[in-house]
Amino acid sequence: MRAIIAPIPFIILACLASCEKKVKPEMKKETVSDELKHADTPILPIKKGDYWKYKVRVEIPAGITSEGSSAVEIETEKTRTFLGKVEVSENHPPTDAFDVVVPGQPVGRELVEIKEDRILMRGSSQPETLGSKPIWMEPAIAFVVAGMRPGQQITPFSIQEGASKRSMKVIAREAVVVPAGSYPAIRLLMTGNDGQFEVRRTTWFAPRIGIVKEEKTRYAGDKLIFRETTELIETSVKGK
Repeated sequence: MRAIIAPIPFIILACLASCEKKVKPEMKKETVSDELKHADTPILPIKKGDYWKYKVRVEIPAGITSEGSSAVEIETEKTRTFLGKVEVSENHPPTDAFDVVVPGQPVGRELVEIKEDRILMRGSSQPETLGSKPIWMEPAIAFVVAGMRPGQQITPFSIQEGASKRSMKVIAREAVVVPAGSYPAIRLLMTGNDGQFEVRRTTWFAPRIGIVKEEKTRYAGDKLIFRETTELIETSVKGK
C-alpha cells in the first residue's frame, strides 16, 4: 500500500528561499548557431498573465520518509503565471517574475530577466511567507540562450556560501512529447548538491513556448530519495 503525504522536498526548497544569498558564477564563452539563433528568437514572447499548467508526479521510495515507511506517490498540478516586472526588495531592481502555485504549498516566485535572445536566472522568493527574503543571483545566470547547441556549458556556480553548488550544460536539441503536444526543445541538465544531497534537474525548454517538461531527482549517496516529473498540459502562449 502506498502512502500519500505532503512532498517533503518542497519544504527543503522553502528553506533555501528563507534568506538572501549571492551567487558568483563564471560563464564560458557561448557557442551558438546563427541559423538556430534566428529560429529561437524571440526566445519567449509572452505578456503579463500568460500561464502554463502542468501535471506533476512525485515519487519517494520506500523507507525514505521514516524507517519501514511505504513508497509515496503523489499526483498534483502546478501552475506557472507570468507577472511581468515586480519589485523584489528595496535593495534590488525590478525584474521579471513568475508565480508558481502547487495546491497546499506556499507560492514560489521565480525571478528572471527575459531578453530577446535569452533568459537569465535572477533567483527566487516566497512572497507569502512572512519574514522570508529573496535568493538573489549577482550576476544573473544564463538559463537558456537562442542558438544553444549540445555541449555548451556554464562554469559551475554556488549559492549559500558554497553549501549548494550547480553546473549546467546543454544535452540535446530534440522533440519532446507531453500532454499539451509535441515540441522541438532544448534539453538542459543542471547538476550539483544541496549540502550532502546530490541533485539533478533536467529541463526541456521549447523556444517561444517555455518549459514543457522537467525531471528533478535527489540522491543521498547513490540512493534515490526523491523524483518529481512535470509535464505541460496547457498554456496560453501561442509560440509565434
